Amino acid sequence: MSGIIRRKASSFEEYWLASKTWERKGLSLGSARALVNAGFLTVEDLHAAHDLELATIPRVGAKSLAILHDLMGRERAIHGEKRATGRRLASRPIAENK
Repeated sequence: MSGIIRRKASSFEEYWLASKTWERKGLSLGSARALVNAGFLTVEDLHAAHDLELATIPRVGAKSLAILHDLMGRERAIHGEKRATGRRLASRPIAENK
């Protein structure tokens, strides 16, 4: 992990504004709130974050990570492509039930 101590929102207004900013950037409300709770109030806060640190924030899933990587200008590390339904694509054909 990065070992950086993150600053929490100092007021409800700061928390709310930061959450709404993340939402406008494409994150869901739950992911936006989770980021703010983890101390990520601005895009600049993301640049010091390690990928694993972001991936371990509760309610921040694959879609949110893709948005965050785009905001940071980083390449996405894809370990298993997913369909739009969220299920992993099979690496080998699945045997049909007979």
